[in-house]
This record gives sequence, C-alpha cells and structure tokens, in this order.
Amino acid sequence: MSGKYELISNQSTSEILEPENSLKLKTLFNSIKSDGAISVTEVEISGEHQRLRTNSILRTYYLVTGSLEFTIDSESGINMHAGDVLTLKEGCEYSLKGTAKYLVINTPAFKDGDDTYLI
Repeated sequence: MSGKYELISNQSTSEILEPENSLKLKTLFNSIKSDGAISVTEVEISGEHQRLRTNSILRTYYLVTGSLEFTIDSESGINMHAGDVLTLKEGCEYSLKGTAKYLVINTPAFKDGDDTYLI
C-alpha cells in the first residue's frame, strides 16, 4: 500500500451477523480509515430489517443483486432492483425487506448512535 491508495480485500473483512435485522454485514471502509468522511458497508439481507431513523447526513443504498422494498416515512412500496441507488437524508424513518446484497454508504462516516431503532 502506498500513501495514496488502499486496496481493501472483501475476503479478509470480518462478517457480522445481525439476526434481529435478518442480515450479515462487512464494514469495508470505516470512519477511522476515512478520517470521518465516509463509510462503506456490504450487506446481505434475507427478510425484514427493523424500522429505524437515520441520523447520518446522507445515507446511500446501492443494490448489487436481488430486490428490496422500502417504506420511507409514510410512503410504502418503494422498490429497488439491481443497479438502483437510493439516498436518504438525515431524519428519514424507514424500513426495508427483501433478499439482496447491497452497499450502504454513509457521508460522513457511520458512527455509533447514527441509527435510532423505532418500535
């Protein structure tokens, strides 16, 4: 690695299971590596993710494979297909479900407390 780039191997990144959200994830690029600027997480879901509110300035979903259905604030039936991009601004309340692999990109980088789970 030079001081100008970093190649991150997906195979060497630890997988984290979140059964309460029907998913597993790998944080590929975090706040520490980006000086707080951006984070990138690969997620695989099979089921339904709990409803939450994002406190990030901008959260971007990029759907790699599969399909997802979002409910954002009071609007339901927002469907994503492979190759689609969805952005959510700070304060959005949402849930999602489906079977898919996607990237979540947070700017600034995700930190503990950025998600508030709603009942």
